[in-house]
Amino acid sequence: MKKERPPIFVQRRGSFLIPQAPIDGELLEGFPSGKALRVAITQPRSVPQLRLYWSMLRLVADNMETEVTTEALHNWIKMRCGVAAAIPLKSGAVDYVPGSVAFDKMDQEAFGRFFDKALALIVEHLLPGLGKASLVQEARIMLGEAA
Repeated sequence: MKKERPPIFVQRRGSFLIPQAPIDGELLEGFPSGKALRVAITQPRSVPQLRLYWSMLRLVADNMETEVTTEALHNWIKMRCGVAAAIPLKSGAVDYVPGSVAFDKMDQEAFGRFFDKALALIVEHLLPGLGKASLVQEARIMLGEAA
């Protein structure tokens, strides 16, 4: 079984990549010096944006006329945004289940687009009349970020 390595975070300085923290430097030193390394560069996901997303889902769930969980809302949004995994059936048909927006499956740029689509879906179909700015403001208040 292949051992998974922790990610190494770097910052770009000119055309150089510099370890972001001492632990990143230590992890980088685990590789041989002077040898070519393959690097896949992505921007790390925003934890504050993810927390804001789940706070918005909590607000929606709390304001629905019927009981619905944040997880059910999350799955509905993923399916509506095309974040789905195909399940091929023996008959030749294909079913779909909600896919993943996990940190290792979706980078920040993709999650930003997903977040914007989710926000639009919420205010159009679930809480019409509220408006995007109001929803975000209420979610930030819930997180203790704004008054």
